[in-house]
Amino acid sequence: MTEWRSLTAPEVANLAARLRSLEWSWLLTDVPALATEFGWTVERIGPSSARLDTGFGMASGDVSGGSERLGRIRVQVTDFADDDSAGRARVRDAFTDMAVAITGALGSPTLREPGKEAEIRWAGAETTVRLWQFTSSVSLFLMTNALLATEDQITEMDEQGLL
Repeated sequence: MTEWRSLTAPEVANLAARLRSLEWSWLLTDVPALATEFGWTVERIGPSSARLDTGFGMASGDVSGGSERLGRIRVQVTDFADDDSAGRARVRDAFTDMAVAITGALGSPTLREPGKEAEIRWAGAETTVRLWQFTSSVSLFLMTNALLATEDQITEMDEQGLL
């Protein structure tokens, strides 16, 4: 495996703070300006989403969540790790370090969901910063609270066997 990369704790804290304070239209047509502001590269803009390179290669980020008005920005903040115990430990350790750094920048989380795919949220008035530990990587999200509420409702219905 090549050298595994991740944002440092100060880098991810800064990114989370910038996302938290972001004020923009959530329109697909404004994604190129958003990408420029954050130093990302737009790879493709489709009818309801945009794919980005946010520094970790092709499709390491995206903006999605609607046909015109979007609701989610996803930024990969680590490389993909090998699917072995060492790789999973790297991802878990990066997630833990990032959670501490973001908490220092944004304050106490409003939600902590432990597990294999752990998640921590910092809710604001209109948007929520979300750190998510996947099996082989970590991503940082900014989501509108409206889209997040819809996703939570769908997840709850699914867990109840209603979907």
